[in-house]
Amino acid sequence: MAEELRRVAAGRQEREKTAKAKGREACLPTPERMARSRFCRDGEALKVLSTVAWLFNAGDIGDDEVAAAQRWRKEYDYAELGVVEESSSAVTADKGDVHTWMLGRGKCAQRLSQIRKALGPSLYVRIEMMLVREMSFPDMARLIFPDGPRAQARTKTAAQCALTLDRLSEYYKNILRN
Repeated sequence: MAEELRRVAAGRQEREKTAKAKGREACLPTPERMARSRFCRDGEALKVLSTVAWLFNAGDIGDDEVAAAQRWRKEYDYAELGVVEESSSAVTADKGDVHTWMLGRGKCAQRLSQIRKALGPSLYVRIEMMLVREMSFPDMARLIFPDGPRAQARTKTAAQCALTLDRLSEYYKNILRN
């Protein structure tokens, strides 16, 4: 009887290992999709390569623009969703109650509104497409330039996104100067 219980338990453990391995494989993109090189590995995690990373790797933008994009995304997450990354220094620096937390979110939302006003709705929409919706250049090009050659629309969209991030970077630099 004990031998049979060990055999059943060993069989169950083996099935659980197999199911876990299959579950991990089921969560991965198909080999065809992986070949499109829109994914990159971050340790064991598989991430979609963002448009900001594409622009940086192509040399179209620099470190200042990448930093501005990351800052904007953190402010957006805080203002719109109330989410702050654990690694952020604001978590340890600002200790308070729910009221100070909401005042901070309000200031972030006001700053985003000022950015929208300074850049204009056209550029702000491109920022949202890149950083919130995480759209690819071809997807953005289909919305921005519905007619015309796809390759040309994609190139124009990438150039507009680079310009947008440059303007965002300049906006943040001007805030720090004042």
